[in-house]
Amino acid sequence: MNSKRFSYGLLMAAAMANNANADTHAHGITDGANLPATADYGYLKQSATPFMLSDEQIEQLSEQVLWQRLLLLPDDFAMSRRQKLVGESDFFLSDSNGKPINAKDELVAMLSAIEQGDQVVLCRFPARAHFLANELAKLGVSLAVSDDGCADFHAWVDDIAATRLSLVFAEEHGNNLASAFAHTFMRIDSREDDATGQFATAMNYTVKAEPSDGVLSGAIKPLIGGYAGVMEILPYSVKANDYLVKDERDLWEYRLDLSDAEVDQIMRHIWEVRNLARPYYLTHDNCATEIVRLVDVVRADKSIFAKLGAVTTPAKIAQLLQKEGMITHTHYHPSKSTQRQALINNGADFDLMAIKPNDNNPTKASPIHRLGLGVLYDERHGAAYHLSVRSAYQDWLDRPSGVRKFHEVVLPSIDIKHQDGKMRLDELTIFKTTSLNPTNTAKAYADGQSDKKALATQVYLGVRQTIDASDWHNDTHTVLDARLQKGKSWAVGQGAKATGDLPDAVCYVLGGGGVQLGRVNQGYRVGVQTSVGCIHHHTDRLRTVGEIAVPYWYHHDSIGRSGYVQPSVALGMQYDLDRHHALRINGLAQKNHHKHDHSLRIEWLAYF
Repeated sequence: MNSKRFSYGLLMAAAMANNANADTHAHGITDGANLPATADYGYLKQSATPFMLSDEQIEQLSEQVLWQRLLLLPDDFAMSRRQKLVGESDFFLSDSNGKPINAKDELVAMLSAIEQGDQVVLCRFPARAHFLANELAKLGVSLAVSDDGCADFHAWVDDIAATRLSLVFAEEHGNNLASAFAHTFMRIDSREDDATGQFATAMNYTVKAEPSDGVLSGAIKPLIGGYAGVMEILPYSVKANDYLVKDERDLWEYRLDLSDAEVDQIMRHIWEVRNLARPYYLTHDNCATEIVRLVDVVRADKSIFAKLGAVTTPAKIAQLLQKEGMITHTHYHPSKSTQRQALINNGADFDLMAIKPNDNNPTKASPIHRLGLGVLYDERHGAAYHLSVRSAYQDWLDRPSGVRKFHEVVLPSIDIKHQDGKMRLDELTIFKTTSLNPTNTAKAYADGQSDKKALATQVYLGVRQTIDASDWHNDTHTVLDARLQKGKSWAVGQGAKATGDLPDAVCYVLGGGGVQLGRVNQGYRVGVQTSVGCIHHHTDRLRTVGEIAVPYWYHHDSIGRSGYVQPSVALGMQYDLDRHHALRINGLAQKNHHKHDHSLRIEWLAYF
């Protein structure tokens, strides 16, 4: 950001006044003291008509979308919670008396502060002052004010010296649940020729976790807004190193189509909100949505935030910004593990400067939500009809373009079955994740800090239909199912030439245990299981998965058998019709007590 360009922003707005019949007021402010970033505004006396504006003009100004966005009012998820946190700071001038913040009251308070020549307010809210100076100039009100006395603000903008902004996408983390859905932050450039980001700054909006919280609390609180979201300003090289080297995750940079004036206004607004503690929601008010909100602050003709939906991932932000025409340039940074894999794929003498991007550009990914309509036939009950809805994110058969290869994370999804004239729940997946970490690849390590290879890991929690094979009835029951398996996997074949991508096939061996609770024989059963399987990407559109599972189940039974093996073979295939539609086939053969059961399911999938 050009500090000099900002200094005269308000004075230049005054020169725009062209209404000779309007009343003109000039207010000079000359206090050059180094003012604090926060202050008590309780002394402000709100005038009903500051600058002799009419009630109609005040109303019209307060209803302008950019004014409301500067107050965070459009982002009204859990508004009472948001305003409780924000209201504890100095972010609002008007006295709400415990009621929701009113845009008109806040406008009157801000105009009154400007009219009274309050330098503290001007230095605390430069984005609001700049916006109002431009708007009042259109009404013929000239503000002869300057921010020359805002030493702290000028030191900050001079240090960052923003000239352009970029969205940075860090791919999904293969072994960290908190980062399994990827991450975004903002790159702020000060020089046009800084390709590596040596002189750039990073703005990162992230969750402020409590160190004393356990694993369970740490996983749940971001879902319900239990943690505050905080803004970090730090050197870009430090932040990029965290992802490229420490986490070994590829980065994608998307330069945003913003004018110098828009970049300046975004930086003013970042100054205003940089110390706020706001509720952080993993699904809809997160690192990615903050980038969109900042763009919306300077684009009245756009409302990108409103298009995000109930669940927003970093990949969705990149796709939406591209759709809105906000991306002018894309740049790929391979991680250290991708560079090592490129040497495995192409030989030790391969020139890493010639590396081609992996197929994980999030702008090419399918939407994260999925609707399925299917028909199933099993020899015991005949035909059944299925309706499935998945909230997010990706399983092994889904289209892999735009995401980390062989990355499986499934958030709440539901599958309802209609059979024999009855509707019932077939499966509710609460959570499922699989990290394969093929041991013969550069992706075998949990992070870049150790030479210890990570195990393949699979975790599942859900409610589903299962067959109780403890006796000859083989009854089907609904159970709560929890499983954990660990093991190893191996890539098969060769990665694409000139890339650091994994080969198109992976095979694995997993072992572990689980428990099911419900109306099975004794109300429970515990078991251990070995699973052997392979995943193969035949073409860009066709994938198959096969798995042999051999579980041993136990429950104490004084009459029937207490322990038994219930082996199964599962095969799955998906063919993508396009980015938004696919056909999927799943087959299952399972040994249940005295007989074998077989089923086949054909499903049409729509991604949205």
